[in-house]
Amino acid sequence: MIAYNSQSLDNLYIQEQIEMAKGADCITAEEYNAVITAHPVDLYTPNPYMRIGIFILTVVILMFSFGFFCLLSMSGGEGAFTFLCFLFGGGSYGLAEYMVREKRHYKSGADAALIWGAGIFLLSALGIATNGDAPVWVWSFVALLLSVFFVMRFADVSMSVVAHLSFLGLIFSGCEKLGAIAKLVVPFAVMLASAGIYFLSVKLIAVHTYRHYKKCLQMLQVCALITLYLAGNYFVVREVGNEMFRLDLQPGQDIPGGWFFWILTVTLPLIYIYTGIRKKDRILICTGLFLIAGIVYTIRYYHSVAPLEVAMTLGGLMMVGVAYALIRYLKTPRHGFTEASSDEKHAMESLQIESLVIAQTMSHAATPRPDQFELGGGSGGGGGASGDY
Repeated sequence: MIAYNSQSLDNLYIQEQIEMAKGADCITAEEYNAVITAHPVDLYTPNPYMRIGIFILTVVILMFSFGFFCLLSMSGGEGAFTFLCFLFGGGSYGLAEYMVREKRHYKSGADAALIWGAGIFLLSALGIATNGDAPVWVWSFVALLLSVFFVMRFADVSMSVVAHLSFLGLIFSGCEKLGAIAKLVVPFAVMLASAGIYFLSVKLIAVHTYRHYKKCLQMLQVCALITLYLAGNYFVVREVGNEMFRLDLQPGQDIPGGWFFWILTVTLPLIYIYTGIRKKDRILICTGLFLIAGIVYTIRYYHSVAPLEVAMTLGGLMMVGVAYALIRYLKTPRHGFTEASSDEKHAMESLQIESLVIAQTMSHAATPRPDQFELGGGSGGGGGASGDY
């Protein structure tokens, strides 16, 4: 399903690993060159600055082209604009396919701009065709279909975020139709969906077939953990419910089951950190540390125990303290988990590629040439021996 050549993506991963191994002095220059030569990559992936430039240039070209055709079709009314959006949406997607399959672009900036352009143009066509009156579930469903397709086709990380939010939007719009019970169901439905997405992505990331979607699945894990916490955060549940379901809560008035959401607000980030340490999961740890700020903000919003500046300082000190405690705890590797930096960690993981390096460098020396199989000529008196060396 993915548009890129699978072998090229595998070779790219091998080259990234071998680069880390070389940077950590785990292999020699000869071994490095041998592996790079044996696993060529024909994908065009410029440096980050070039990617940004190409992305901006592609967006500008799309906008100017669309504006030009809009000027030509001004007399056609809304129907012409709808058709034009569909045309540019399909054209952007077709151009993205061409850039990937023929020009070998991979994360070059142009492919991302064309993918986003295709999605925006198609959604704009939907908005014009329906005069912006389409239900929320329709928008969410169309956005979900487009984003999932783009993720599967181009392994675009940003589209995985859109897919996750669109799925939650679809669930939210469905719960709204339940009427008065919706205000009780929505938080639990979003938490259940987020938890399901997280565990599904954890399962899929371990499957070899989905190895090219690793970054997309990791981003899904981060998004799912954050939305799981937000759905159980007291501030979000109270304020969103008050605005969208017209609860008319007065200052100081609690929501039904408020104690439960207070428990989730305080404990979920700590559970993330603890589970991350136990399972050696960097995503859980980093997300938990980030969400500690949500604990501080929520408590400070409803219980003004200190001025804002003091609360922010205390929150920052708390995060620094937790991070420092983790560093001290993991200074000595525990069960294969350490506080070593990402480069050091990958350097250790890159040692696993040693077998590939040895196989690649030794294959040329170990493979005998045809002229090395000449029998006879020995001095041991065996069959074919000629009496000399």
